[in-house]
Amino acid sequence: MNNYTIYRLAIYNKAQEEQILNHFNGTNDLILELKNYYDYLSQDKIEYFDNKGNKRTFSITSKIDFDKEGRKIIVDLDSAFTGERFNIMSNNNRLIHSVSIDELQSRKLFSFLHIQKNTKYGYIAFENKSNHGVKIIFERMFNKFLKERGYEEFKLVMSPGLNFNYLSNMIEKGKLKKVRLINYRYSEQTQLSLWGDIIANQNGEESYELKFPSKIENSFYKKELSRLFFSKINNGEKINFVNQYEVDEISFEINYNNSSKTFYLKDRGKMRSNI
Repeated sequence: MNNYTIYRLAIYNKAQEEQILNHFNGTNDLILELKNYYDYLSQDKIEYFDNKGNKRTFSITSKIDFDKEGRKIIVDLDSAFTGERFNIMSNNNRLIHSVSIDELQSRKLFSFLHIQKNTKYGYIAFENKSNHGVKIIFERMFNKFLKERGYEEFKLVMSPGLNFNYLSNMIEKGKLKKVRLINYRYSEQTQLSLWGDIIANQNGEESYELKFPSKIENSFYKKELSRLFFSKINNGEKINFVNQYEVDEISFEINYNNSSKTFYLKDRGKMRSNI
């Protein structure tokens, strides 16, 4: 079974305003700029170093399948890194090649991109393979590419693209494993904002884990968590949970079809958008 991570694409101007993607600067279409970016990646391999000092490369070596009318792009991204030794063996266990730490390990990662017209959001899915994450380099290099193309006032932001139909089905049919009630600790030092409001400095967190001795109790908590997850919660207010707890944040883990996912009521950016 293949595993994919979905990211939501948005373009912001210098005033941090989200743009309509098919005319993000008033004229140009983001999907056409992404097609130009893919053409660039197919011609020039990007070389860089990770935080462990290992050399990495990022490129496209497959055909670029661009559906202009359907506004979709399908490619195999190529990700490679150095720093690990391993042996390539034949079926009868004979050594074919011994890979040194200086040689690149390359993997192809399927990707699918889709941007509808007249919307502020597009979506891209990357195939997941261990040690071959490409989100950061994809985003960083595309923003560099935008600047070189003359779009210096615009920036692409990629965030977890959560599929709420999928999440709803997982919550409804899955088993609630645990719930963490989280309160943030704040330092004594505070500062005043431009509007005279007091801003407290966050300094760690305290959490309390709930357990469920019975199926009835598990079902009750899961129903309440589902209601909160799909409702609008003000980030600046406490969460009132089952009229018993007032907390800053709640995370909960659901297991469904041998897969587990951790949900957050407020900070959706912490959730992994993998399917």
